[in-house]
Amino acid sequence: MAFLSVIIAAHNAQDTLHSTLESLHAAIDDAGEAIEVIIFNDSSDDTTQDIIDYWLPALPNAQSRFVEYRNVGHVRNSALSLASGEYITMLDSDDQLKPSSLKDGVAFLKAQRPDMLLTRLLEIRDIRKINSSWQGFTPVSLSQSDAIKRFLQHKDFQAHLIGQFIHRNLYESNPIPSIVCYEDFAVFPAMLMQSTKIAYQRQGHYYYIKTRESLSSRLDAGKITMLVECTLQMEKTFPQSYANLINCHWFDIYSNHRQYLTEQQLHLVRSRVSSLYSFSFFLSSEVRFSYKKRVIEALWKK
Repeated sequence: MAFLSVIIAAHNAQDTLHSTLESLHAAIDDAGEAIEVIIFNDSSDDTTQDIIDYWLPALPNAQSRFVEYRNVGHVRNSALSLASGEYITMLDSDDQLKPSSLKDGVAFLKAQRPDMLLTRLLEIRDIRKINSSWQGFTPVSLSQSDAIKRFLQHKDFQAHLIGQFIHRNLYESNPIPSIVCYEDFAVFPAMLMQSTKIAYQRQGHYYYIKTRESLSSRLDAGKITMLVECTLQMEKTFPQSYANLINCHWFDIYSNHRQYLTEQQLHLVRSRVSSLYSFSFFLSSEVRFSYKKRVIEALWKK
């Protein structure tokens, strides 16, 4: 049995997967006995499988599966069923890791045994800006309340499973739904609510490479429906004391995506946004000034 399971979902990733797996190999360094790699090739019709076959012998305790789910949620859940690690981390097939970072992550996790080790993703668009500078894991401890606030404020981390180290018990309690997008968002709030020992590492080890194929660049009505459903579930998951911060997420949906909303969804979102026009919202020290300003501007336009 491995201590850390690394799960990768790949679909037509021939342009990026070699660099991703090369970075994974360097990130593992000499911690191979503690790590296993699980790669699912979902319906690829390019040379993705050839790249996987090339790297499998070089990666520790590695296994792969070819499936035809065409559904990243289904892929991740199936991969989780094969994982033996006490901790799970996800790596996208077009992202990269810093050298020795997984080796260092294993050392910290073994020493501290947190429920979650959360990290700030290094979001970049130009891969020429990638560098190998890495000083190891020296995270700070977060209370559950502080972690929830930071998440809701989009401060430090968002609803990503990539780049995060999460105890397998949290995955077992929160199965990833078989949906094609926002599968992370569907489970992340509940994972936070079930965690009491949370560590946060600001110096990132994970390069999240944004491209024109990224989710935020390819939105449509179906994806926004999933976003609305996940936001509703988040609203049910977190206590009422976080309502102002949750409503900022509703305001984002209204501001950025209302062209995709059905009449019923628009009515729902507007009802949440209307509650922002309150003293508690504008006086809240937890709500960022930028949101207060945007809400005032929206009210003025009305």
